[in-house]
Parts: sequence; C-alpha cells; structure tokens
Amino acid sequence: MNLIKWEKSDPLDSLTHIQREMSDLFDFLSSAPQMEGYVNVEYPPIIVSMNEENVFVRAELPGIKVSDLDVQVVNDILTMKGERKFTPDPAKATYLRRERDYGTFARSIVLPEKVDAEKVTASYKNGVLTVKLPKAPESKPRQVVIKKS
Repeated sequence: MNLIKWEKSDPLDSLTHIQREMSDLFDFLSSAPQMEGYVNVEYPPIIVSMNEENVFVRAELPGIKVSDLDVQVVNDILTMKGERKFTPDPAKATYLRRERDYGTFARSIVLPEKVDAEKVTASYKNGVLTVKLPKAPESKPRQVVIKKS
C-alpha cells in the first residue's frame, strides 16, 4: 500500500470550483432556447397605470388578430388569453434565428383596485391591447365633510 502525501491547500478551493461549474451550468440553461409552442411566463409584457376614475392595462401583442384574443375580468383579476400563430416563410428559407415565440398564452394580473366589470372596455391598435377598467364606486376616493363640534 502506497501513501500519498497530502499537500496543504485551502479546503474551500474545491467548493469554489464546484460553485463555478454550477454557475456555468445555470448560465447555459438560462440561455437555451425555449421549447417551441410555449411562451415565456411574462408574456405579454404589460403596463398597468391608473387615475382617480380608471385602471388601465396595456399589453404588447404584435402580430395577433383580435379574433385570437380573449379578455376576462373576474373579481379583481384581469386575464388575457390568446394565440400567436406561426406562419412559415413562403420562400421555404432556412431559419438562422427565431426569437419570436408562438403558441398559446394566458396572463392574469391582480388589479390594484376593485373595478366595475360591467363597464370594462378594450381596444386593439398597432399591436397594443388597451383595457380600460373603471373603478368600482367603493374604490373611488370620497370626500368626507368634517363637522364642527
């Protein structure tokens, strides 16, 4: 039996090496392309704003037909569903890069205020869906008159 001399070294060196390898692995996985037919969880990108009367939600949905969109309001949750259909290149070209996702999507957001679901309107122009959600009367600020005692 042969003995091997152990050199003095920092015991954390091997842990640092493992950490570096794991970091490289996660970097690789995060840059890998998504599976076709699945859309990023944060799709569509949205902007939510409000004033005293309404809550506004704007969603970027370029290239989607209005007939492929569904907007619903249930309680204080707005849900946008739709499908971005893949249209192949008519010239039968070979794709060098395809960064645009295709397939069905659904995104729900909790609204910052209670809204009157009966008065919600939506419009779609230049690839941007705008949903106007009037605040419910109980959500609007109400001036309280202070009486002198």
